Amino acid sequence: MATKVFDSGLTVTVEENPALRSVCCGIMVGAGSAYENAENNGISHFIEHVNFKGTKKRSAQDIVSEFDRVGASFNAFTGKEYTCYYFKSIDETLETCFDVLCDLFLHSEYEKSELDRERKVILAEINMSKDDPDGVCSDVLYATAFKGGSLGMEILGTKQNVARFGKDDIEAYKKSNYVPSNTVVAFAGNITADAAVKLVEKYMPELVSAPYTPPRALRKQTFVSGYGEFIRDYEQTEISISFPAFEYGNDKAEALSAIDCLFGSGMSSRLFQRLREKMGLVYSVYTSPWLGKTNGLFSVCANVNVENVVPAVDAIKNEIDILVRDGVTVEETEKAKMQLKVATLFGKENTLSYMHSLMRRRILLGIDRSIDELIARIESVTADKINALARDMFAQKAAIAYAGKKAPERIDKVFYKE
Repeated sequence: MATKVFDSGLTVTVEENPALRSVCCGIMVGAGSAYENAENNGISHFIEHVNFKGTKKRSAQDIVSEFDRVGASFNAFTGKEYTCYYFKSIDETLETCFDVLCDLFLHSEYEKSELDRERKVILAEINMSKDDPDGVCSDVLYATAFKGGSLGMEILGTKQNVARFGKDDIEAYKKSNYVPSNTVVAFAGNITADAAVKLVEKYMPELVSAPYTPPRALRKQTFVSGYGEFIRDYEQTEISISFPAFEYGNDKAEALSAIDCLFGSGMSSRLFQRLREKMGLVYSVYTSPWLGKTNGLFSVCANVNVENVVPAVDAIKNEIDILVRDGVTVEETEKAKMQLKVATLFGKENTLSYMHSLMRRRILLGIDRSIDELIARIESVTADKINALARDMFAQKAAIAYAGKKAPERIDKVFYKE
């Protein structure tokens, strides 16, 4: 891995793999819904969409046609704390694709007719998002856990905001957030570090030569234990029970990943074996850690028929109590560590996911970590560290979310009943 940081703060990170004939490339900017407020909630996601709608040199159709002409795959996504634009191409068409990617990232025109067309698409996306109980439950969970904070706002934003966003709103937000020091360009595949830097210098000169301005800071937000629900006649209901964790890069992160592995990730995990295999209460049950720049959550999630809600929540609470009381064994710990090592090593073989990891680590931490460093951090996990973390984390009162048909009892009352 090689990384160059220009005086402007723009970062280029490269993972060379000459055994491949392809390259993944992405541009990630530290701008997501966590950096928004009630007045502009949804602007990060809006910009992600409309950046594909035409530049000074290319129409919206030209952009997609140029990627398609060389057989490249391309996409973009918006998260709580960052937005990413990326493609994967064969090595011989890398420069063509990088030219298009930089053009849409830097030179989008935001013509009113294109904005008006795309806002209809986004409004439809907001409507469709309510048809997915899993996604709805996640939105309810964040709104509950970070009530009053920007982390609690939905990435898609509100219909009212999306209906009025214009070019001035976009340019004001980009001026504050789309700055070189808040931008990472990553390459993974058959490209050298020198060649990658030259491409960035050629196609992003305004970011390379810009004066340094610091990225916007993100303040730690208060976790709020509480209950939220979204009642609709879904076929299946979703449950999320979430505990406060810590920021990305924390020294306890690998111990948290180990808890995720042995407690709720995969078919051999404690929760799956108890709730799905032995009791037949759920279609799926899993744990979901999320670690951001300032905050983190550890969630237990389940997909369940409404008639099984109460016994499923009882069983989840019971498994948490057993984990806290009895802890994990050395054998379980070693199994979890092996799973984490394998996932880390396999992840490097997937250039797209590895490229995303490189960018995310740089955006959230401002550092790189080699595979050897990541493996060493996993190896440092012990059963004692896992047990201490489980006791501390699960001693805190949870935020609980529910999406589905009206349950026999509010699940927070079930979870906390004596």
